Amino acid sequence: MLNPNPASSSTGRRWPRIVALAFGALVLGMLATPQLIYPFGHDQGIFSACGDVIRRGGVPIRDCFESKGPGVMVLYAVALSIAFSTVAVHAFTLAWQAVTAALVGWTARAMFHPAAALPAAAFYWLIYAGINYWSMNQAETFSNLFIILALYLAWRGVGDSSQSALDLRRLFISGVSAGILMWFKYTFGLLIAVIGAGLLLHIWLRMHSLREILRGGVAFATGAITANALVLIYFVLAGGIPALIEQLNVFRELFPLGPPRTFPEILQLLWRFTDNGADLTGDYKATVAEWTFLGGGFPLLFVLAIFGGARFIRPATGDGLARYTYLVGLFVAGLAVIAIQAKYVQYHFTILHGPLAIMAGGGVAAAGLWLRESGIARRMLGALGGLVGVAAFALLSARMLPWVYDTYINVIVQGKSLREIHLESRVAPQLYVADYIVAHTGPDETISLFADAPWVYMLTQRRNATRFPFADVWAPAHGSWTNAEFGRQFYEQIVANRPTYFILTRDDYPWLGVRHIDNWKRLTDLHAYVEANYRYEAENGPFLLFRRKE
Repeated sequence: MLNPNPASSSTGRRWPRIVALAFGALVLGMLATPQLIYPFGHDQGIFSACGDVIRRGGVPIRDCFESKGPGVMVLYAVALSIAFSTVAVHAFTLAWQAVTAALVGWTARAMFHPAAALPAAAFYWLIYAGINYWSMNQAETFSNLFIILALYLAWRGVGDSSQSALDLRRLFISGVSAGILMWFKYTFGLLIAVIGAGLLLHIWLRMHSLREILRGGVAFATGAITANALVLIYFVLAGGIPALIEQLNVFRELFPLGPPRTFPEILQLLWRFTDNGADLTGDYKATVAEWTFLGGGFPLLFVLAIFGGARFIRPATGDGLARYTYLVGLFVAGLAVIAIQAKYVQYHFTILHGPLAIMAGGGVAAAGLWLRESGIARRMLGALGGLVGVAAFALLSARMLPWVYDTYINVIVQGKSLREIHLESRVAPQLYVADYIVAHTGPDETISLFADAPWVYMLTQRRNATRFPFADVWAPAHGSWTNAEFGRQFYEQIVANRPTYFILTRDDYPWLGVRHIDNWKRLTDLHAYVEANYRYEAENGPFLLFRRKE
């Protein structure tokens, strides 16, 4: 008997899927909720200080120096304009990651199979949900959206056998998205080159036409050049070009910032990503257990990527080779960027999340296809792939459960304020010194930290008397142009703006090897001025506070 209302039947079939998707999104969102109450680490403190300067009308880098590009500072300014709090920044970042995860899913769908979309998006979200508190809200975090968008548009711009011509508009926008990456970290130029090279190969494999390679390459390059030209024009109009030149001098003198490593050491440090994403989850509290079984599920993502390669590479069709040129190329280029920076901290590995999640999603899709095919061997392979996918999802989720429970106990059961929770963290000394400063200054007074505790500026809501929110990188670089020039600027701005407090930190804070008392004394003009015009007032944890003489 024919259904008298086929539209109603179709809607009825969609509802269970919609409910399942909504429930899955709720679970995934719950696993990331601990991030909302995380404190700020060192870099987030810098970006929040610079974001505050930008939202007040300042120019990035010129008015608040940072060695990274202005992109991340501008996004902090947007988040802090919504609400001046850590929660606002974390919520903004999670919303950004939700969009990125959806884009990862669309890209996996376009490059592999519709069945790859949801697993890829879920894997991306779970990878990010489990990173350390000081690894959130970083340049890599926000860059991933532009990396994946450039990849998606490049892939769709070339299309498949059903598309007779290049979509030059998509390729141009792909270039714009890739070009933006330069303004998060300049080393990301390598990622732009990989996407561009993958695009040229993809066009050749699909069309075998030098003319089409030229057209597609020009469209992509024009987009990338346009994005960079617009940013440079802004800096020209805002008077920020000298600040960019200073950045180049810093890189010329001091880059890379990490110590030199042997090749075996580099391989060992890179190998950490395959084990647990490079570092343990959360880690801002010593009281929360770490649940990272089997590397937190990370090794299984690589197994799934191999499954997808076995099914989808198919070099004879061209598309298979092109998709892995893009994805493996981006992964290898990401490893190269990490090695170039030479520090190997966890958030540097974040740029690997996108291509890995897409390839792992392809592996889950491959397993599903094998399960539908005839032949015991293929079905067994599909069942194995399905089990690996479920295990990866479960392990990536399990590592967040202690943090979800801790959040529930602290926020719901005990009703603690955000400040109380942050006082239980490793960065509590910054909250205590911020309380002291707030109690002894007015809202319009300025302060200056010759230290590496930039979150204090946001905690106190007191403006920085200089353009330097941190002393790391330049202050210990004795004998360099950077040290002499930035020391001179620091001194001149202290003299001009006369902050109420000049603040130092004791040795080995916030990490071992910091010697900012000695660094301050080596800058003789600055040291003499503070000694003559400020008096020692108090010690607050690792902080030494000098108040301006009236």
